[in-house]
Amino acid sequence: MTLEFATTHWALLSASVLGLAVAMFVMWRIWLDSVRGQLRGALRRLREAESEVSRQQSAVRKSAATAARLQAKAESVKPSRLQEVAGTLQDAEALLKIAADQVLIAQNHVRRVIVEEYPPKKHEMMRNKYLGQVDDKGLPFSF
Repeated sequence: MTLEFATTHWALLSASVLGLAVAMFVMWRIWLDSVRGQLRGALRRLREAESEVSRQQSAVRKSAATAARLQAKAESVKPSRLQEVAGTLQDAEALLKIAADQVLIAQNHVRRVIVEEYPPKKHEMMRNKYLGQVDDKGLPFSF
């Protein structure tokens, strides 16, 4: 491509760049809306929820250790500080429960994609692969 061609056909070149960007966006959306894209998105949300549970568990352990340490020295610690730490522990436990519920929701989304988009012959294998050995504990499952 010469400079002369670029100066005479500048509109065609800029339209082709814009067209390429639009085509790439459309291909990306098609991939996201595909069965595989839906499953990967659900799995990504599940992994994020599991990592949040891990972070919240460490926060609960840290708060519990702080509360135990201050409770052991209760005679020399201000009562307001003990109440503050107890409140922090309760907040951390509540956030852990919320994060655990988010994991259950993400697991249900993965199950929904598997059940709705894949043949029944593959359901058990895919659940074992992507969800691991999840015991239901008598919890209801619905879509």
